[in-house]
Amino acid sequence: MRKGFIITVICLLMILGFGAMQGFHIDEAKAIPRDADILKSEHIDGYGQVVYFEDNQDRTFGIALLEERFGFLHRYGGGSWDYFDEQDKPFETTGYGNRDHFVVGVKAASESNIKYIAIGNHMENLLPSQTYELSLEDVKASPDVYHLKEMSDLYALFVLNEYTEDTWTIRAFNQDGKLVADKLFGAEERYLDEEVTK
Repeated sequence: MRKGFIITVICLLMILGFGAMQGFHIDEAKAIPRDADILKSEHIDGYGQVVYFEDNQDRTFGIALLEERFGFLHRYGGGSWDYFDEQDKPFETTGYGNRDHFVVGVKAASESNIKYIAIGNHMENLLPSQTYELSLEDVKASPDVYHLKEMSDLYALFVLNEYTEDTWTIRAFNQDGKLVADKLFGAEERYLDEEVTK
């Protein structure tokens, strides 16, 4: 009787364990519900990984949140994809959020000379038709307003606390710290100086 009870408990634990692990993969790329290569990956404390990936079939790109268990198992936790590289744009952006995180992925055009990406804004009510000045030094002097990353193989990933107008305002700087492109909230990505591509 006792032996039967132990076997039943073990079976129940195995069924529950298997059910809890469904959808988990050792390989991060296998957790994405597409045939994809991971181009950039960042760890989120207490959650798992956020990855920037490219689809092997149609060459689109996207980002995904991957839940993590035991430090090596990954399960898809949401994302965005089907973004194409558009000609004449300095960079492409994709974003995805849940109640805990807002993730922004940026892919720079190879001819753009973009070295740094900053997310944030201190210029309220700035319209796309207005000209303005902002340097990399201005951004570095305001770490409470801007999130700054150096591009790594044309990619940058940001894990932010929330989606706001400021966290969807993106600026790009060249090696010399000159502002060369932006994406103001509600507007498209654009070059600010046509000379940067020549």
